[in-house]
Amino acid sequence: MVVRRFEDEGAWVSAALDEFRGAVDYARAEGRSSLSLCLAGGSTPEVVYRAMAAMPLAGMAVDLWLGDERVVAPDDEARNGAMIERAFAGCAWIPAPALHLWPTPVSTASIDPLSPVALGRVAGEYSEELSSSLGSRPVFDLALLGIGADGHTASLFPFSPLLEEASPASVLASPARAPVPPFDRLTLTLPALSGARRIAFLVRGEGKRDAVASVGRGDPVAPASMLEGEGRVILCLTGS
Repeated sequence: MVVRRFEDEGAWVSAALDEFRGAVDYARAEGRSSLSLCLAGGSTPEVVYRAMAAMPLAGMAVDLWLGDERVVAPDDEARNGAMIERAFAGCAWIPAPALHLWPTPVSTASIDPLSPVALGRVAGEYSEELSSSLGSRPVFDLALLGIGADGHTASLFPFSPLLEEASPASVLASPARAPVPPFDRLTLTLPALSGARRIAFLVRGEGKRDAVASVGRGDPVAPASMLEGEGRVILCLTGS
């Protein structure tokens, strides 16, 4: 795992854009006109996504997937999908990217939207959508993910049952529980994320220093470190 540190936001964003350009160039070198990206939620990457959306890009059909989602009301600004929609509104790409947002759990007379059954159905829908598009072992061209202060990525938290090696590779999306609100989450699993050709972790702030060090040295307690292999880089903005 390579760690690159930046003190300037502009240089940090530029490095992330280089990752995107590299994925585009790789796809074109393979003779492809399509690209699949997996994106992190939260507030950290929005400035990067806005810069990506402003880049000229023609002749490349881009699918944007979300690594995880917070189970909140559809109109809640904390929803990762809301941030993605906002960041890519008015995107300069031709054609416009296809946004694959997580379905919203729906209540019925017999099922609570926060029940394991309801959340399991939503995860199943997203898993089916992903596998029908990219196959049972999806390969994202690029995954832009985050790292939490505890070393989590997506909604894969330390000691989560989802990290068990026994988890079947066919489970691409799953309900998850977070140690902080909102507690109910939906997330892609390690098998869904680990096949990405390139993973760039976007990290911001000195408060993540210990987590970055932990992931960089491959600490197995940090879920982000479990996404190993070639093509893994941590882009760390330390100046803010």
